[in-house]
Amino acid sequence: MAGSQRILLVRLGAIGDALRVLPAVRRLRLDRPDVHIGWAVEDWVYPVLAGNPNVDRFHVLNRRALGSGGRTALAELRRFTGELRAHRYDVAVDLQGRLKSGIVSWLSGAPRRLGYARGDGSEGSFLFATERVRLADPRENRVLRFLHLLEPLGIEPVPEPDDLGLYVDPEVVRMARDWYAAASSPVLAVYPGGTADRAAFLRWQPDRWSQLLTRLAAAGHASVVFWGPDEEGLADEIVVAVNGDCRVAPATTLPQMMAMLACFSVYVGANTAAMHMAWLQGVATAFFPGPAQPRTDSPCVDVPFRVLWAGRHFSEGKSKGRQPECVREVTVDEAEEAVLSLLAGRLRGRGR
Repeated sequence: MAGSQRILLVRLGAIGDALRVLPAVRRLRLDRPDVHIGWAVEDWVYPVLAGNPNVDRFHVLNRRALGSGGRTALAELRRFTGELRAHRYDVAVDLQGRLKSGIVSWLSGAPRRLGYARGDGSEGSFLFATERVRLADPRENRVLRFLHLLEPLGIEPVPEPDDLGLYVDPEVVRMARDWYAAASSPVLAVYPGGTADRAAFLRWQPDRWSQLLTRLAAAGHASVVFWGPDEEGLADEIVVAVNGDCRVAPATTLPQMMAMLACFSVYVGANTAAMHMAWLQGVATAFFPGPAQPRTDSPCVDVPFRVLWAGRHFSEGKSKGRQPECVREVTVDEAEEAVLSLLAGRLRGRGR
């Protein structure tokens, strides 16, 4: 591949998936240092990527404008498409595999478009690809799924374990470390929330969270409960019922949350963006995969992790919304054992 080539990555959302594209971006940058890399992304996801040195140019789509319809949507689409075409990309890589991302790849004007084969993407996205990648394992880890799309470019689908591509502004990192020190360096980061439209089958019961954090506090392990939009009430409910050292995290931006999570020894929580922020920075992770195969969403490099999953209730092909027991039937004893085992390894390694 010539060094002058221009490659457009298309991953518009969501936040957790965009984070898991970063190992592929880093691999591309390492293997093709002279290639110009662009990324098409929606505005609500962009803050977790802003400033990333592996990307030469972000093309940010205003989702609200696009969703408003009429002239506003048309004007935004024209602006966005014009910006993409002005960069004359040689290759577009559809890392989302949806109708919208397929259309964006096509509208970019790139003559070579890489995407998932029929059945591995969705919504007919394969129709917009000139080259289609067939996945041998449909439940493979998502990080590896994204890396496979780079194989037609001659790039081996292996993440760089010592640099997974996540970037946080150094000033934000400094402020996070100051906050962490002022909070007396608690060891456990907790994220009990989940995407609003999937909360019913992603969220563990608040009373079980309170029981778990009370037990851990009694063992000398302080915790901080993080929260996202419309979740502060849930965080407050959990912390108020904890007997011990546990506090609610302050309101944060996405970059601030990323930097703060990196300070902790262990993360425990739902399979959300916060989880991927944590393990991508080497934080040991205990997570609730919900009604899904855990290997699809687990850390894929040498980061200690434990799965909190009542797998006996999981049924492949059954609606996820009808399988809340996969989370709800995880016991406090099981969660406590998982977290304590991770803490033991991490604190032993730090000499504490």
